[in-house]
Amino acid sequence: MNKKMITIVILLILILGICAFGIWSNLTVSTITLEINPSLEIRLNRHNRVTSVVPLNDDAKAVVKGDFWGKDLTTTIKVLTTNIIDSGYVNNDNVPILLYTSGNIDNEIVVNELSQQFETKQFNATITIIETIDQADRELAQKYNINVARAAYINEIIKNNNNLNIESLQNKSIGELRETKETGRYCDKDYALEGDFCVKEINRINATIGNVCPDGYREFDDKCYEEASAIDTDEYWCYRGLTLTSDNECQGIEQIEATPNFTCPNGEPIQRGRLRIPSLREAGNQDEYLCEDRSNAKYPSERCLLQEHAIINGKCAMGPKPLLPTPTGCEGNDINYNGGCYDPNPSEPYICPNGDRYDTNTELCPDTFTYTKASGNYTCPKEYTLNGSKCTRKVSEPASFKKICPSGYTLLDSGQCINKSKTTDYIAGYVCQTEKSRLDGRVCIIYKTIPAKQSNQ
Repeated sequence: MNKKMITIVILLILILGICAFGIWSNLTVSTITLEINPSLEIRLNRHNRVTSVVPLNDDAKAVVKGDFWGKDLTTTIKVLTTNIIDSGYVNNDNVPILLYTSGNIDNEIVVNELSQQFETKQFNATITIIETIDQADRELAQKYNINVARAAYINEIIKNNNNLNIESLQNKSIGELRETKETGRYCDKDYALEGDFCVKEINRINATIGNVCPDGYREFDDKCYEEASAIDTDEYWCYRGLTLTSDNECQGIEQIEATPNFTCPNGEPIQRGRLRIPSLREAGNQDEYLCEDRSNAKYPSERCLLQEHAIINGKCAMGPKPLLPTPTGCEGNDINYNGGCYDPNPSEPYICPNGDRYDTNTELCPDTFTYTKASGNYTCPKEYTLNGSKCTRKVSEPASFKKICPSGYTLLDSGQCINKSKTTDYIAGYVCQTEKSRLDGRVCIIYKTIPAKQSNQ
């Protein structure tokens, strides 16, 4: 072999060695599986540089944008968290995350990166680490097309809650799964778990303009107070007045409002405690339902006897005034009636038979309503016992971690904190007038609420 050939062979060996080293350096040796919904996997080489980011569900496809190859972990997580927030997948200050890592990456590194990136955008990441994945978790993930971190977490919940199954949990949010694991409360697949209740959307309508609190403030007792998120502590605690036992269980009696099921042959059912006439309101059980019949009720009209008037459409109108050369023969909202103009809404008070006074004659006199006993009863969910207008049941559930507020803030039953010394004025904004509805942009989501179910512990 001549010198030229030897040189070529040496060059080829060097080139192959460099290529082999490059391939060896960029092999995936670690993976980070994140379940936030979106669900995705970050793959790293031995230098903790990204070899690829893989979306594991459809939601993640909108988040995994661009080329991540060769980027460091900090840059990659920064881009992904920004995309997750900008795409609307974070609905409140707390972001629950499932984390599973394999290979050479340290969990603590990933937790710190995630926490820091969400914190810079004023979100609190609550990260649950999945320590191990077994064959049952992998089979569950493959069968239901979910990632292994979610599958392992669901398997852990099901092992400790006898009434639960994968079908009822596979599509739940990480926040719901975490709450189910801690409390044993759960909902059917069409409902979302929110505290003690299950909520399902049933309709959407356009919102209206009204008074709202500015961002950073929460309405409470008809005022806008500065708000802050509550902080979880390591101390166990029972809410809803339950008693904490020595084995960190909450026991006691839970009480909710019973569902009224009353009907009337005439009129509408109304609770006695809501009647407008004090003597009737206080004459019996406040939870009793009566039929309020307004079909023969009267408008206030006693003042019509004091001066010239006309009864138009059953209401008192004052006049007459001379006709005018206008299209209607009258000015403003006056009514042309029998050759004269009448004011249908005079400014002087009208008087009901019981002496109640009104500025207009468009509201019926309550003392002319008639009442009869309504037919029907109160009902409760099957696991509750009816007690008057309340439903009760014995409760035994795992204790939650106690929440506290920053200094100067008061904890509300909703789990939010408000500063009662810092208030501000309402501003114009979109509001929902319908009961059991919540605002989403310019739309009111109308929902159905039922008590959450409780698994056997």
